[in-house]
Amino acid sequence: MLSIFKPFYPTLYQGSNRGDTYFEGWYFKQSTSTSMASSGGARTVSFIPGISRSRTGDRAFVQMIDGVNGRTRFFPFPVGEFSSSDSPFQVCVGPNRFSLSGLRVELEDGEGAVSAVLDYGQMTPPRRSIFKPGVMGPYSFAPFMECYHGITSLDHAVDGFVSFRDVGGGAEDLVRFNGGRGYIEKDWGTSMPSSWVWIQTNTFDEAVGPASFFFSLARIPWLDKHFNGFISILYCGGREYRFASYTGARMELLEVSGKFIRILIADSKTKLEVQVIRNSEGFLAAPVDGAMDRRIAESADSSVRVVLKRRHGSADIPLFDSSSAASGVEVVGDTSSLMP
Repeated sequence: MLSIFKPFYPTLYQGSNRGDTYFEGWYFKQSTSTSMASSGGARTVSFIPGISRSRTGDRAFVQMIDGVNGRTRFFPFPVGEFSSSDSPFQVCVGPNRFSLSGLRVELEDGEGAVSAVLDYGQMTPPRRSIFKPGVMGPYSFAPFMECYHGITSLDHAVDGFVSFRDVGGGAEDLVRFNGGRGYIEKDWGTSMPSSWVWIQTNTFDEAVGPASFFFSLARIPWLDKHFNGFISILYCGGREYRFASYTGARMELLEVSGKFIRILIADSKTKLEVQVIRNSEGFLAAPVDGAMDRRIAESADSSVRVVLKRRHGSADIPLFDSSSAASGVEVVGDTSSLMP
């Protein structure tokens, strides 16, 4: 596909004609069934295939985070072992294949081996239009952004397994995802922001039906200045509720206190309240001028409660109220710079 059309399809590889300080990575997250999540037994494993170009060298990679203990691993590959295709979409890093129909992983390092065979059901992409092709809305077309963000699927079914074997053998740790839920997003550009808060979960109680929640707030450099931009999507009841800087919504509250986070967002019709309890964290590599030299903490087993209300005079009407385990949470940098 011609590069001028790529912004309309953010899932595709965007880096064909980028310079020597560039990164691009896809985040494939899968959690065990929502019935396990409601009882606190859910488990999340995420894989991040990507490519890094910097003045100190180029490489491809696959990262992994295991939510049960926050264990993270980084598997480097020669940059020549990275490839992508547009139709159908697929990213390959060495023998590891990632697509919209599933993934196949065979990784090994000094800690042991990781293998995965996962099949995906129908994707749930976020709402889009010709002027808002991705979750960044009109900012999708803004030139010279430090980092761009896209969401491929808010929620989809996952079936299959991930297997862990430590060096020297021992018992296999086999995680089965039959009836599990999946989520796919990505980032690309030169560097991640200096500070941000990111939350994602889609293992709500089965009683509320398929549901997914995403939130991202970041300090964004722009024309020698900075502004705080946010995007939040709640998908429930087959409907998408989007709150973002470009929709006219407002961040009314951000509280970060130890492992607790509280967020309030509102627009003219609805209010959204989010409460988070962070749990086990692991450290992932993040880009600075293309190089994967920064370390940021992510929890993949946090608890998140989301409450959505419709404004109705002095008595708001509840539309959604549910909690989710096995949630992904990142709190990075100086969060005081993000306060509304």
